[in-house]
Amino acid sequence: MDLNKVSSYDSDIVPTRRRLEVNTYLVFAGMIITSLVVGDSRAIFGTLLGGGLGLLNYRWLSSSLSVIIPTAAQINRVPRWTAAKFVLRYVVVGSAIGLALWSGWFDLLWLVIGFCCCVIALMMEAVYQIWLMMGRSEEGIK
Repeated sequence: MDLNKVSSYDSDIVPTRRRLEVNTYLVFAGMIITSLVVGDSRAIFGTLLGGGLGLLNYRWLSSSLSVIIPTAAQINRVPRWTAAKFVLRYVVVGSAIGLALWSGWFDLLWLVIGFCCCVIALMMEAVYQIWLMMGRSEEGIK
């Protein structure tokens, strides 16, 4: 893989990544408001922790992949520490969820709902991209 193609790909997805981040924060804010209205303190804490862990997971995954992909393209292998950080992310997030549930201060359902804020933002972006493609295909038909 040519490194110029990788950097060109990165510059092409900058607007998409910005929209994804904005949508993630908007969804997270909506979830917090919903938990404030509907839930008790455990629901609110669960939403806050779940959303925070979801954002941490997204940022960590994004930074890991931004190192792994160009490195693997250049030298055809991934350094051990980089691969270890990729796996360490699961351990940290899983441990935080386990400790939160063990403490009894966090509701599991709301923790999962908060953690899914990035997934919902990704689904919103997918619908937006499909809508853009549908508009382009209709223009090509006319």
